[in-house]
Amino acid sequence: MPLSKEHKAETRERILEKAGALFRRDGIDGVSVPALMKEAGLTHGGFYAHFGSKDELVAEIIERALGATSDYLAETARASDAPVDALVDAYIAAAHRDHPERGCAVAALGSEAARAAPVVRGAMARGIRRAAQRLGAALGLREEAQDEALALYSSLVGAIVLARACGDDPELSDRILDICRKRLKAG
Repeated sequence: MPLSKEHKAETRERILEKAGALFRRDGIDGVSVPALMKEAGLTHGGFYAHFGSKDELVAEIIERALGATSDYLAETARASDAPVDALVDAYIAAAHRDHPERGCAVAALGSEAARAAPVVRGAMARGIRRAAQRLGAALGLREEAQDEALALYSSLVGAIVLARACGDDPELSDRILDICRKRLKAG
């Protein structure tokens, strides 16, 4: 008996949710399709009923994750009287560093995406462009000042990437977070 459209949509969503966390935690190459499907409580063969390839899935995960990140950053900025400080404190945080599965896809997957298939690189570029545009709008920057938003976003991502890379040296990792927060908030 064929599965309903609703069931198929729910199953696809379960795969996307599980994959988003796994890819950000373990990396693109660190997650196989069989392992992902097992985590989602499904069989390996069912993957291809929802996605044409792993690259297609990764691209969709990146688009979704960056959409969520840009929503979060824009709301954080809009809700504060000191929007840059609020963004810096929210993004450059130990919790973000320590939980990539719940954080920004650029910080978690950016270096891998640079070597990935064109569909993945394209999704990353579109997501970064949209995130910077939304961030600039939330900060009240005119369109010609969008480079400031892109520079801020790049600095936020870089701080998390470096702090994660120094995970075996907690003192240095914390220092990176502290220094970057202070410098970015100082303007």
